[in-house]
Amino acid sequence: MRETHLLALQKKEKLFLALSLAAVVLCTVLAFGFAVPLQAAESQVLPDTTGLEQYVLVDLNTADLSALCTLPGVGEKRAQTILDYRTQNGPFERVEDAANVPGLTQTIVDSWAGMATVS
Repeated sequence: MRETHLLALQKKEKLFLALSLAAVVLCTVLAFGFAVPLQAAESQVLPDTTGLEQYVLVDLNTADLSALCTLPGVGEKRAQTILDYRTQNGPFERVEDAANVPGLTQTIVDSWAGMATVS
């Protein structure tokens, strides 16, 4: 009777070990099967943002002094003149109307193409 009991116990141990091994194999297969593959990391070169302000549209009707100074040919004095002109004459209808501001030429206003707008 003791031998039969011992054989049954050994059989249960073998079954337990077999099932444990099967579980380990199954977990390993699932882990590697569903894992996201590593991709080669390419180094990213960030763009140079120096001077980006020249690519932002400046609204001549709402811009403050510092925003106006980002336009080519406009320093603080000309920017203040634009602000004064806008206060006295109302908003600009077109960017080209800025050539009417004292001290601005059509050439300066033309250089604002793609940089200035009016709302």
